[in-house]
Amino acid sequence: MEDFLEIITKTERKGMEKCLERFCNDYATKMKFNELDKGDLRSAVWGGIFRSLSDENEFKIHPKCLEALRILSRDKTDLNQLVTDERLSTIIHKAGVSDDRLELSYDVAIVEALKLLCNVIYHSEVIQIQLPKTECLKNLVKRIQNQNSKCQFTYNIGLLFDIRLLFLATAYDSTCRNTLKEEVKADVELIRTLDRLSHEIKSEKNEELTENYVGIACEILKALFNLYLDSDDSTDCLKSQHEKLVDILYTLLLIKSKTDDIHSHTANLLTVIPLSSFRPIIPSANLIKKVVGHHVYENMDMTAVHQLLLLLDKRLDNPQNLIDNISPVVTALVNLSKSQRLIRKWIRQQVLPSLKRRDVMHRPEEDPHLRGKLCKLLTSPITEIRDLVAEFLFILCKENVGRMIKYTGYGNAAGMFANKGLLGAVQRETEYSSESGGSDTEEYAKYKENINPVTGCYEEVKPNPLDGMTEEQKEHEVLNLVNLVNQLTDNGVIQPCTIGEDGKPRPVQHVLELQEGLPKRQKAFQDDNDSE
Repeated sequence: MEDFLEIITKTERKGMEKCLERFCNDYATKMKFNELDKGDLRSAVWGGIFRSLSDENEFKIHPKCLEALRILSRDKTDLNQLVTDERLSTIIHKAGVSDDRLELSYDVAIVEALKLLCNVIYHSEVIQIQLPKTECLKNLVKRIQNQNSKCQFTYNIGLLFDIRLLFLATAYDSTCRNTLKEEVKADVELIRTLDRLSHEIKSEKNEELTENYVGIACEILKALFNLYLDSDDSTDCLKSQHEKLVDILYTLLLIKSKTDDIHSHTANLLTVIPLSSFRPIIPSANLIKKVVGHHVYENMDMTAVHQLLLLLDKRLDNPQNLIDNISPVVTALVNLSKSQRLIRKWIRQQVLPSLKRRDVMHRPEEDPHLRGKLCKLLTSPITEIRDLVAEFLFILCKENVGRMIKYTGYGNAAGMFANKGLLGAVQRETEYSSESGGSDTEEYAKYKENINPVTGCYEEVKPNPLDGMTEEQKEHEVLNLVNLVNQLTDNGVIQPCTIGEDGKPRPVQHVLELQEGLPKRQKAFQDDNDSE
């Protein structure tokens, strides 16, 4: 490092090429440069490299200058001051996306400059504001458009960093999203690229190249998510565009990759696409060349939806970072369930299949399948996850209180009922179809009478503890219970509530109020309207 500092900070440029090459080799994986914190050493190093980068007579070492800056830019210390407007313009020029230099192909220097731009926009709040003010992003889209105009798609890592830079810029600056869509049709070009990639991935036999294509596809999915995040696109033209995108997403969900990344980013994107555009996610089975291995329901291909359920099941087995890992997949499934009745019916059969003896002999949350894993989250302390999962299951139950109690148990669903004003099994009007028909299996019907609606599982008939007591003894026990509840209330341990007219909990002034309306609530518990 000392030799590097001595040469790089001198006005004399002799030995610069070897110095840069040695630095890039020795520090290829280094993330922090604490040794540059002394005095103005960091500023001197950046200044020395930019002197060479700005000198066209030294163009041969420009790729190494950019590589060295890329390594140094991993350390965000003083980056806001180090990357001035003039230096930013230099990097953009070297990336081939400035107004005075729009390169439609990639070389080593362009790729290194793009990597450097990705680093500085990631670490610098100033660059996050300044970069969208330049023509850089619009020119990036023009270069992507040029790649789309070529007859044959060829892999180039430069395209990956073009799109990654678009993703980062639109993530940090929301104002440029609409600008990119309206002025250069960024979303249209990204969809065209994604379409070409999906065909390449399906046909490519080289595993390494396939993963490279998948990597670019993931960056496009992330960038499209940003572009559509705040949009309110409902015109017929945009609906056609969205349906084209969903058709591509169907293909991507059927792709097998080493990681879940492509399915995960696809699920994320499905959360911001209008529900009216979801039709292509379940194509007609008549259009599928090979039906073997596909999940067909009422002559529609549910395989893409099945892949999302598999992703959810896998994520539920890993309780780490539930909000980031679970929320997007569940939200996508909620949207799919709302979009088409057929999708909701098929998902319900996978998540909440008709109950049999083995299902009612234990609590719903103890079920090892999807139903049980989701029921566990109904009492999660993470309210965002709890409410989202409850909404998903409630939609699968056609927002029918009795059916929700049947599949999850009243105890698990009570929080959601309280939030929605549905305590006491108050039923509300819904927009679901009214087709009916008992869906109870013979096994379930046999044990139904002894299923505790609170726990959601079968319980043996227990002897009544009041049997054999005189009326005086019963009255004495009731008074003892009332006194105990009053003591707990007075000490602030509990707050007894009854159900108000709005179906939500209402604190009582005296425990005797709890008996009001009890017969009505008991009847509601037993009404588990079970039609599909």
